Amino acid sequence: MTAESPRRRHPLINGRRVRISDLLDAEMVKPDQVLSYRLPHSDQVHKAAITARGRIRLSDGREFSTPSGAATAVNSGRAVHGWYAWRLDTTGPFLHELRRQLLQSVADDPTIADESEDPVDREAVRRRFAMLNEASRRAETGDPVRLTVRELLRLWGFEDRDRDSNQQIDADLANHGLVTAPEFRAVNLDRPVELVTLPAPGDESGSAAPAGQDTGTLQAELTDEASADIGLTLGNLLSNDELLVSVSPSASVQQAITIMRLNDFSQLAVLTPPNELHGAVSWKSIAQAQHAAPDATLGSMITPAKVFNYDVRLLDAIADLRREEFVFVRDFDGTISGIITAADVVQKYDETARPFLLIGEIDQELRRLIQNTFDLETAQQACGGKKNLRSFDHMTMGQYQSVIKNPECWQALGWPLDRTVFITRLDEIRQVRNRVMHFNPDPVKPADVHRLKYFLDLIRTFNT
Repeated sequence: MTAESPRRRHPLINGRRVRISDLLDAEMVKPDQVLSYRLPHSDQVHKAAITARGRIRLSDGREFSTPSGAATAVNSGRAVHGWYAWRLDTTGPFLHELRRQLLQSVADDPTIADESEDPVDREAVRRRFAMLNEASRRAETGDPVRLTVRELLRLWGFEDRDRDSNQQIDADLANHGLVTAPEFRAVNLDRPVELVTLPAPGDESGSAAPAGQDTGTLQAELTDEASADIGLTLGNLLSNDELLVSVSPSASVQQAITIMRLNDFSQLAVLTPPNELHGAVSWKSIAQAQHAAPDATLGSMITPAKVFNYDVRLLDAIADLRREEFVFVRDFDGTISGIITAADVVQKYDETARPFLLIGEIDQELRRLIQNTFDLETAQQACGGKKNLRSFDHMTMGQYQSVIKNPECWQALGWPLDRTVFITRLDEIRQVRNRVMHFNPDPVKPADVHRLKYFLDLIRTFNT
């Protein structure tokens, strides 16, 4: 194995996807190494070769940066997890087995270090690696690890789902051949998920992820990029504390009305558990049916209802929610798990709107403060020159921070405040702003909303 710098090797067990070039660097494969892939349920075998650049070259000359991209190309465009498809020669180990060996060698290397980390962090990385190894073993035996999304995030030291945390978790799970079921980004923080294996090509057995659950991981491998943000989904809006309440099609009208009144429902699912949704009854459908026939049965009050998968983006269901006022949600296992109403959407957007508006006002106040206190040349010097700042109108939160952090600029403000404490809080505001502007599906914490409000109040006190 070649001598690689610890700085290059260590991220392999801390949030970076293993690539073919990593196997080359470790001399686990060689340039021009022959690979083979037998198509599922077929005797047809495709050949390929590893290039010196760490790409996979097919027999027709096409090159791909990932094993999945190459496997998908020879499989008539149908997505394939290439690490489980390609093997060395015709009987050698599969690429995912080599990947596992490489990761283990990195974890076992006592010289692995990073000057930016302390020993506690490095030990946490190794503990997490060992946990993922155990999770992979359990998933393969049909006994997957089960934990909440919040607990999953904390294994990596995160509290929120944002681009950085999602990418790191995706990468580490993928390196171990794991995904979550359901998709951890598409459900609320307290929803339990299972760590399950990625299905091997043509394999429909074991504890592999249900159909569709590995889409993000596979797409990331196909594009050789971190998994894309999936946005706010219907699953993010569902609460674990509120299970779907329903009645059977044979229920009485009185039974339906009693349940609706006891729970303050505007509509009620009519369901034959667990998957057969007949529709819904609502106060509107009840009134219309009883107006036409006072002795109308529940069956005449059932109206069709839209059903969306839990990982559908909220924006894709908005039109139906506006028209129907509610939609039902199908879980990853096919069950009808919840209902989303227009009121739920209003509440969610209210959670997002308040910090969004506060951040907008903070931005305006900071720009007004700097524009009224300093000339453009002074602000440019604090930000590193004209190239970095061309006008007050295009200042970023980071540039506000640069100006106010400058000792001479701070002194010019004449505020009876501690500069270090103020700048620390401004940096916290910047981080909250980044989470909000990236439309993190998780609500902004009440403590952060209070920080925004108090910071805005303070600026307004002096910005007269």
